[in-house]
Amino acid sequence: MSRALAFLLLLAALVAPLPAMAQAQRVDDSASQVLSPLVRMKWEDLAPGGSDDLVGQVTVLVRLDVSPWRGRNARIYHVLAPQPQGRVLASWTTRGVLLAGAVRDGERTLVYSGPITTDLLEDTFVMQLRADGDQMVRPEQLEFSFEIEAEGT
Repeated sequence: MSRALAFLLLLAALVAPLPAMAQAQRVDDSASQVLSPLVRMKWEDLAPGGSDDLVGQVTVLVRLDVSPWRGRNARIYHVLAPQPQGRVLASWTTRGVLLAGAVRDGERTLVYSGPITTDLLEDTFVMQLRADGDQMVRPEQLEFSFEIEAEGT
């Protein structure tokens, strides 16, 4: 095989269309459980001139009903809705199939990519929350959700 032909075949393989991913759909996470849902936020730094951030921790037993997408490849994202009272950052560790990560309010972060082989994805998130203490004027309720983009929908 000539070098030019081999190069063209390689180039064609690289630009071949990837499997189409559908638009994001919300995943049913109603079986998830927040342990101690009232998070007590504390000042990160009590010294004058230090950080004005409030920090707290919460544990979430995540249970995602992915049965509608079983047998397909998908990407799942953790979403934090925009917060009107200032910036919020959530980071988490995991103990199971989902990826550890972080997300800012108004954004989403990948927590799973691959085949959906079960009806339910379960994991435990130990979440660290960080908020701008200068912007928080009252208690806020954070709205987290999960979205999925599956092949062939």
